[in-house]
Amino acid sequence: MALAWLAAGVLLVAVPGCLFGPRDADGPPDEGPDIPWVTPTDTDKVLENLAAALAGEGISNYMDCFIMDSPTDSFRFHVDPQDSLDAGQEGEDRYAHWRRDDEATYVDGVFLDSTMGIDVVFTTVEEPDESEDETYRREDYELTIVWQYGDHQPGESVTYRGQATFWMRRDETQLWSIFEWVDRRAADPGGSATWGVLRGDYR
Repeated sequence: MALAWLAAGVLLVAVPGCLFGPRDADGPPDEGPDIPWVTPTDTDKVLENLAAALAGEGISNYMDCFIMDSPTDSFRFHVDPQDSLDAGQEGEDRYAHWRRDDEATYVDGVFLDSTMGIDVVFTTVEEPDESEDETYRREDYELTIVWQYGDHQPGESVTYRGQATFWMRRDETQLWSIFEWVDRRAADPGGSATWGVLRGDYR
């Protein structure tokens, strides 16, 4: 069964916190009144929060969807191998050893260059098993950005397509977050680049 979310601006109040501190059980860092946040008690809600953070360009809310770094663990992103090959000699610099700090750098750059209201639609390909404390879900995605600065013409709308495998973990407060993201090209990309290519452009 397909499950889809379309990011949209809804007036809700986020709960204050800190970008790099432990996540509060009640909500993410304060992004103002225009970015929704739901307590991520299941993996659906993690993707809802991710979509809402993109729509409202809330970097703290976005980053709060990902596991916090620790001495023994860190978020990891894996680009489609062909995207890395296509980058040639720059592929190593663009994609190798991608961690949480790289995720923050890329999304901050995208927010600076885009207009408000980034849209993402996730369609579930493989459901998670939430009876375990660690699981994955596979999602087709369409990410649409209207650019105002950078390498695109002002007002140009660009859609990125692909498939993401989100590995998620439930912490001691019973809240879920993403600890690994594996990006793959869409079966029929229709000429669209992946989310991974977008990341590499802003690392």
